[in-house]
Amino acid sequence: MSKKRPRAQPNVDTQLVELYDDLANENEGIRIKAAEAFSIKFSLANNKSSQQISEALRRLIRGLCSSRYAARLGFSVALTEFLSQHWGIPCSTTGNLQVSQLIDVLVKQTEVTGKVAGQEERDHHIGRVFGARAFIQSGILLQDDVPANTWDRILDVIYEAAKNKPWLREMCGGILYEAAQMISEADRDPRFIRNLINKLVFFGLAKTPEGVAIWLKVQKHFPKVELPTGVWRDENPIHKKEKSELAKIMKETSIAERSDGENPEILQKGSWTPKLHFAWNVILAELNREIPAEGRKEKSKTVRFRDFWEVAVDEHLFASTSSVERRYWGFLLFQQWFGSASRTLLPALFSPRFVRCLTNQLASKERYLHLAAEKTVKSIMSRADLEPSVASIALRGLLANTSNQNLSFDILTKTKTVERLMVLGDDSSLRHFVPELCDKLVRPGINDEKDATARRQITIDQLTLLLKSRQSSVKQDPHSSDSLGLTCHILEVLATYSYFSMEKSHPNLADCPVPPMSERTQQTLRSRLSTCLSFLLTRNSNPAFFASYVVDVILRHEANERMHSILELTGTLGETIPNARTFLESIHNQALSESRDKSTLHAFDLLYSLTMLQLYNGDPDAVSILEELRSCYDLLVEPRQTADQVGPEVFVEILLSFVSKPSQLFRRLAQQVFTTFTPIVQHDGLRSMIKVLETEENLSGQDEMFEDDTMRSMDSSSDDDSAVGEVDMTNSNEVPSLSDADEDLQASSERDNGQIQSDDVDEEVAVLEAKLSHTLEAGESTDEDMNDEQMEALDETIASIFKERKKVVSKKKQKMDAKETIVNFKCRVLELLDIFIKQRHKEQLALDLLVPLLTVTRTTTSKIVSVKACNVMRSFSKLCKGQAVPRVEDQDATIRLLKEVHAEAMQKAHANACSQASLLLVKVLVANGKESLDDIFDIYSKTQRSLLDPRCGVKPSFFIDWVNWCNSAKSARQTLQDTPSVTVRVGTGEGKQSWTIQKKLLTYHSTFFAAALNGEFNEAITSTVELDEDDPQAFQLFVQWLYTGRFVVVSLRDAGCVPNFLCVVWALGDKLNCPAFQDHALLQLMALYKETHLKSDVLVNAYKLTPTGSKLHQYVVDEFLFQIKWGSSEEESGDLLTPGSWNIDRLDLGDFNRDALTRMVETRGRLRAPSEYGGRYLPAARLGSP
Repeated sequence: MSKKRPRAQPNVDTQLVELYDDLANENEGIRIKAAEAFSIKFSLANNKSSQQISEALRRLIRGLCSSRYAARLGFSVALTEFLSQHWGIPCSTTGNLQVSQLIDVLVKQTEVTGKVAGQEERDHHIGRVFGARAFIQSGILLQDDVPANTWDRILDVIYEAAKNKPWLREMCGGILYEAAQMISEADRDPRFIRNLINKLVFFGLAKTPEGVAIWLKVQKHFPKVELPTGVWRDENPIHKKEKSELAKIMKETSIAERSDGENPEILQKGSWTPKLHFAWNVILAELNREIPAEGRKEKSKTVRFRDFWEVAVDEHLFASTSSVERRYWGFLLFQQWFGSASRTLLPALFSPRFVRCLTNQLASKERYLHLAAEKTVKSIMSRADLEPSVASIALRGLLANTSNQNLSFDILTKTKTVERLMVLGDDSSLRHFVPELCDKLVRPGINDEKDATARRQITIDQLTLLLKSRQSSVKQDPHSSDSLGLTCHILEVLATYSYFSMEKSHPNLADCPVPPMSERTQQTLRSRLSTCLSFLLTRNSNPAFFASYVVDVILRHEANERMHSILELTGTLGETIPNARTFLESIHNQALSESRDKSTLHAFDLLYSLTMLQLYNGDPDAVSILEELRSCYDLLVEPRQTADQVGPEVFVEILLSFVSKPSQLFRRLAQQVFTTFTPIVQHDGLRSMIKVLETEENLSGQDEMFEDDTMRSMDSSSDDDSAVGEVDMTNSNEVPSLSDADEDLQASSERDNGQIQSDDVDEEVAVLEAKLSHTLEAGESTDEDMNDEQMEALDETIASIFKERKKVVSKKKQKMDAKETIVNFKCRVLELLDIFIKQRHKEQLALDLLVPLLTVTRTTTSKIVSVKACNVMRSFSKLCKGQAVPRVEDQDATIRLLKEVHAEAMQKAHANACSQASLLLVKVLVANGKESLDDIFDIYSKTQRSLLDPRCGVKPSFFIDWVNWCNSAKSARQTLQDTPSVTVRVGTGEGKQSWTIQKKLLTYHSTFFAAALNGEFNEAITSTVELDEDDPQAFQLFVQWLYTGRFVVVSLRDAGCVPNFLCVVWALGDKLNCPAFQDHALLQLMALYKETHLKSDVLVNAYKLTPTGSKLHQYVVDEFLFQIKWGSSEEESGDLLTPGSWNIDRLDLGDFNRDALTRMVETRGRLRAPSEYGGRYLPAARLGSP
């Protein structure tokens, strides 16, 4: 039996096999590394044999025919480098192959032989094109020693593929376009370009997108090359007269004549692709040039960008008959060109058909191109974000070309595109956009009054939105000249057409509305003007600026003979407006000239200006309010002895009248002004607001609150800001009349209480319906036996029943409206009380609000009122912590208040609110002295004993909160006792005294002690501080203040020495750097001089104890000047200084003389009481006097 001879193993280069595998890898990095390794392996230095080189060439070309796209890319890179290495050297014949023979190898290896599948045939054609690309990119064909026909042969390979296989045409065109670029950069012989362009015409591909791109490339970079004639006019594809032909070509339905003169054939792609043809960018690069300045004619014969876009894109891609695929191309073109085209070309992109298509596709998510339309909007926003000036161009394009002019773009598309563009734009460019909107307002372009009203409504909303967006923009300064100019321009337009009509004898003037403004349009204008002023109220350091500007515009127009006011200025009105104008001018002059705090003047300016607007709006109460404001101004701004007695109360009543109006503007106005005047509000003013909270939420309560029946229709939902529809503003900070949570609470309240409110009415309706049913049944049963008279009687009976039913239903509506009116009024008053508490929570006066807040929480039928009252209570409780606890003079009154709160807690409701109020009062009593602890425990004990009474509604949580507070107080006390202590020695000799005080307490209140005890000083080591130069009794007051937040001076010194001693105390606080302690001392000094006059020794001490320019200096100067103006003329008694007896010279105080003179110049002799300048002397404490 013979043995089999073993088969010889082939010699396989495994490394080379791995390289071929890596060249086809999907990872680009791996492919690049494999191409580098392949290049090194077959470098000339490795001396590969001719057979190896030929085999490698064959293998690389075969790899191009792979069905994998990654393999084509990898083998193409390797082949390009391989050809450059071995045939890129002049006269190189590596492997006995000439360059011309390489093309034969390419054609042979990519030739389709036999019967193969369609995909395989396709892969071979693609491989041939990729190989031709590698040949061109390697540069071997452009060598001088390479025969000329070699370049022609590779061109033939590419052009034949493009001609015979339309689906390869774009790829082939891209290769030839890159070849032209490479020849240009390499500065090769023009014959290469000449052959390239001639063969383009020969193969009939000149009038294709690829042919246009190649032609433009050659025309631009090879101006000396003679181009074929007879193809394009003046050999220019983008000639003005070739725009229609060019549009058809770019639509890819171009027609080219056969070379033999036969019938034309359509040269289209094989299939549609979602990718834009590269030729579009080539054309854009040629057309992307600045438009000549206006008045200059363009001499170039090249088609204008606007004309090309209109014909090639707007008419072909966005036409109503265009396919979805072509519209998609249109959106891609817009996105690409909007991001790269110059600013002067951008308006042309917003063509009518494009805007219509964009609007339709954005309107619904079900549209095929909805996502493409959204990307288009994003591209607009992206460039507008980078170039704010582009936003105005986009706004003009979108608004001017909206198909339905009766609806805005944002409404049609359900987006906020226009709103966001207004936010992104810059003030300088948008300021020029306002006149265009004004032109649309004046001349809407239609004569039908109804359609004109609808279009003007859109324009008014756009003006309002523009104003809001500019004030809300984070990129622009709202106080810049451009921003203010834009805002004032919009306000002027709104005010002009709100209150005036133009002279009819001049209808041709540009500002004369055609057709005339309808009453509805003017109502909308007034509503939007109110909206804008409300929005601007809190966005300017001077809240009265814009309101005053609007009034100035109105007064200026009244003097214009062409303007006719819609308000008849007769009788009382004719007298009121001139007087009001004069008064406003005086306020403006004082605000400009006074160097003191202008907040009061601005508040009166705001009030007076908006009241005048109400006068022009036809409010019958505006005249009386103007008179009351004038009286309040005389009482509050001009110093009078009766100012504190009358002015604030009247002023609060006026603000309440504004709050009661169904207007967002007046709600904000009241809040803004009340914030300014809160420091002067006294008990009577609070009583007026508390009276509103005590009002019943029904018809009788409304009649009691509003004597005028016209106030019954107050409804927050009919706010004048939304009379014709509110302008939406998401990035705005505008606060609605009711928050979303409040609206939910209100709806819940109506569900809970609506049935109780209308039980009686429903019973009456049920009785009437039963009566009607009975009458109808009786009529049906006897219908045949009834005569005419009986039928008439039956009709009358039925009619009377319907009338009674209508009255009953109307009565029900009146009750619901009355409830809503009072509920809204109470909510707005609670907002004012919240402002009061935030500013004056440290005062005993604020404690008077606790019981009314608890009462309204319990008695209201509206959850929204109850929640708002609880929120005010919670805010009050949070504010009163540490040194912010109110200081009370009458402990007994506070004890009585605590008893009233506990009585409220027994009413089976609002347990949490009562617990907060009770604990707040406990904190107040404990902070003002521990002697009230027994009374506090007695009150809680008595309330706890009442739990056995079935009528008691106290919840267990009430006592749980009390126990928790006691534990917290105990822990805090223990913590304070466990902290390290510091010994402070004050004074010298026998009068020296020492105190042991917790270190944390000292360092918390005094930066002097913090620096001494927390650093590396000796005091920090020994825990002892020596104050030899200070008064022990003054320091004793400081210790008393540390632990109680207050101190009493009279018990330490004779009453006559108190003012001097308070100066010493203030100077100690200044040394210890404890502003709150200084404020407490100065407040007591200010209270003292309400009853007596300033003494010379006090003035001397104040100036000698404290440094120049101190707050104490400022106070004594103001006190002196005020007493000189308003004091008595009695002679000096003892050391008491009264007006007429002052002798400044004998005091030898040069600084005082200078300060007094400077202050007189600043105030122009109209100095008010020092207590009204609280913020001038009290940097750390509340405003006002104690």
